[in-house]
Amino acid sequence: MTRDAENDLPIAQLAMEKKLITKKQVESCLELVKKSEQIGLVSSIEEVLVKQGILSDAQVQELREICLLGENGEVFGVYRLGRLVGQGGMGKVYEAVHEIIGRRVALKVVTAQTDNNTARFYQEIRALAKLNHPNIVIIYDAGKINGKNFYAMELLPGPSLNTLVDAKNHLNEKEALKIISAIARALQHAHAKNIIHRDVKPENIIFNAHGIPKLTDFGLVMHCDMDHMTLTQEGFLVGSLYYTSPEQARGDRDLDGRSDIYSLGATLYYALTGRTLYTGKSPQEVIAKHWKGRYVSPKHYCPHLSNRTVRLLKKMLSVNREKRFKSMAEVVRAIERPLLINKVLAVTAIILIGIIIFIIGAIASTLGLLRGINMF
Repeated sequence: MTRDAENDLPIAQLAMEKKLITKKQVESCLELVKKSEQIGLVSSIEEVLVKQGILSDAQVQELREICLLGENGEVFGVYRLGRLVGQGGMGKVYEAVHEIIGRRVALKVVTAQTDNNTARFYQEIRALAKLNHPNIVIIYDAGKINGKNFYAMELLPGPSLNTLVDAKNHLNEKEALKIISAIARALQHAHAKNIIHRDVKPENIIFNAHGIPKLTDFGLVMHCDMDHMTLTQEGFLVGSLYYTSPEQARGDRDLDGRSDIYSLGATLYYALTGRTLYTGKSPQEVIAKHWKGRYVSPKHYCPHLSNRTVRLLKKMLSVNREKRFKSMAEVVRAIERPLLINKVLAVTAIILIGIIIFIIGAIASTLGLLRGINMF
């Protein structure tokens, strides 16, 4: 197979460069393509690769998407594309490497070029550019290449919180509170910058290589300053159905940080129980349950859950936002105060045990000395 022939087969060439297939396999499949043509059948090399079991449909689709992004099938501007790590209605996220500085990133590219998608995409970029917190994903770069908007962000290996919970069935109380506390601090930082996330959920909490949880996906963010207006129209629900606040489910426009408090409470409930706050046969049924606020007590699933955490959830998940915590800072204090007290008690206990051991040792030494004196 000549080099020119290879250039006419971008998907096969890309598959070879990624070491998914060999040159010999490509040549073999090309022979099958020619034989098919001789008997009046038209098959592409991609179809033959799949039929022969060399590549899967999913692998071919992923390679095809990469080829559509870059002129040579693997380069998008200064980024060398890797595997597809996620996708949604607005765009796709690829693992990529900045070829000049060598940084591995997650590259988010808008593939559905609508005015609303583009506006939300830039809104997400503006939000991330404002934020600098250890529990919020970092943005490195943004722009447009080949007519497609993109931004490069911190590459998080995961897992996401929902994957972690699914693997363990549910998290223990201490672990769940530690994760939620970190995300509450991230949201406290965002709220201080007049940014409401509006899509807090387990899927949007992803761990980095060191196990630190990071809040991601600011695509539905609402800027509460004078320079920006929310893209949400009155009566239009955005955000995830199982974690949305009652006021967000109504499509209210006057959302504030208390909406994120509710969603974070629903996320904590999921982490502790392995179940969503509400279920239903239709979106309308789930929304109606959010409005009523009659959820199953987490103690039903986790009998050993502390009453303190049950009260925390109750306040975070109040249907009436006036009865919730007034700010994310209050949530942080409510979560971390008992953790701090427990830590202080544990340290105090260790110190006391040490003192007791020292006293016992001193007494034993004294008694030994006295016995020695009496012997003489």
